[in-house]
Amino acid sequence: MRGSIQIDWYVIKVTNIRRVLAIVITGVVAAGLVFLAYQRLNLPPEARARRAIEAAELAESKAETQVLPQTLRRELGQASVQLELARESYLGERWSIAESEADSARLRFLALAGSGTRQLTGVGEFFSLEGRVQLQRAGQSDWDNAQPRTPVFNGDFVRSGRDGSAEILFTDGSLYRIAPNSLLEIRHKSESESSSGTVKMRVGRIHVMTSGSTSTVTTDTTETEIASDSRVEVDVDEGAGGATRVAAFDGGARVRGADGAEIVLTSRQQVESSSTGGLSSTRAIPNPPLLLTPQNNTSIDMKKESEITLEWRGRADDQAVHLQVSRSRRFVEEAMEIESRDIRADSARLGLVAPGTYFWRASLIGENDIESEWSQVRRMRIYSSLQRAILADRVAPQLTLMPTQQLGAMFIVQGRTEAGASVTVNGERVVTDADGHFRKMVEIPREGWNEIEVLATDPSGNETKRKERVFVEVY
Repeated sequence: MRGSIQIDWYVIKVTNIRRVLAIVITGVVAAGLVFLAYQRLNLPPEARARRAIEAAELAESKAETQVLPQTLRRELGQASVQLELARESYLGERWSIAESEADSARLRFLALAGSGTRQLTGVGEFFSLEGRVQLQRAGQSDWDNAQPRTPVFNGDFVRSGRDGSAEILFTDGSLYRIAPNSLLEIRHKSESESSSGTVKMRVGRIHVMTSGSTSTVTTDTTETEIASDSRVEVDVDEGAGGATRVAAFDGGARVRGADGAEIVLTSRQQVESSSTGGLSSTRAIPNPPLLLTPQNNTSIDMKKESEITLEWRGRADDQAVHLQVSRSRRFVEEAMEIESRDIRADSARLGLVAPGTYFWRASLIGENDIESEWSQVRRMRIYSSLQRAILADRVAPQLTLMPTQQLGAMFIVQGRTEAGASVTVNGERVVTDADGHFRKMVEIPREGWNEIEVLATDPSGNETKRKERVFVEVY
């Protein structure tokens, strides 16, 4: 050999080789997963739109297998139209519009796939009715008695009698509570025009509670744009030439007068317009009083007590209390037992006259006769020890739920029960207002079908339970 080659030998354990290879493979897999996750979360607009359309098509196939009543078949058709609009937007390379339309259609299909979840037709529907309430369809002259779940459409008129009240739930989640002796015209805009609904008040009073969308109430002298998540009352005085009062209890509103002036209301402020459309300055709204005694559902024996004392707190020295005691939880004129608007004290003593179930509430009247909203309603039972049967209450409380609104894994549960009843949603206590309305946000992290349980319990222990089936999809 012309030269020599020196070779050094190294001994490497097989276990070390395997360890190194495992680390390398793990690193490659992890990097791949990170890359895939990045791609998944950062898809280009075209891919996101295509993916949203595919998800909506899958949801549509599930919904089409359900046996649906005629009212829901119309909703299925509307969702299919929305999916078709998403496809057209995709072909036109309007990626963001296509994705948004497809996501909205998918949620509607999933709701319909829930085996009959109640959905709205038209622009809204009657959520609750009490007393005489009538509906006149657009272009017609006849008035028909309104029924629960009756849909309303643009151009319809709704009127309530002296003992009538109603609630209309619109597709955007806003709830309109109509007081007695009111007349309004439905002018709700479609989704393609705006997310804001519009109602024209002719006379009377409505209480508007918005959810995620704005809502607009017009009168002959004002236009009021109510912000989302707000609670606003609009009152039109027919005897004062259409003068309007707008009161914002929660949230806010923008009020425009007929003369072009504009005022922004914040929480607990109100403004008034004259018959010519001029706006007053903003005025503060008092907080409602807190009722103290008697406690809700108190029973009083007329044989032992001839009087009862009603107590509250929250009144300032310059404020008066407006007190109502009625045999009806609706406080209609025919059932009113006591009404006083000028109580300058923190209590009132009432003589007991006849056995029965009575309801009472109060409001505060402050400077310039500005009145708060009503307090919560309390119920009391007056009986004679010789007529104990009047105490028996075996009737379960009324419990009505609005269609559940979904925001990903969050669900907005809204509804109404009888005044004085307590409410829980999935076991958690919910605050109710004076008329028994409640609203709660519920988070459901588990993917797939889930149940939301709502339980109403009246002071006598009677219960009403409702369950809503909802679908959670995690991407």
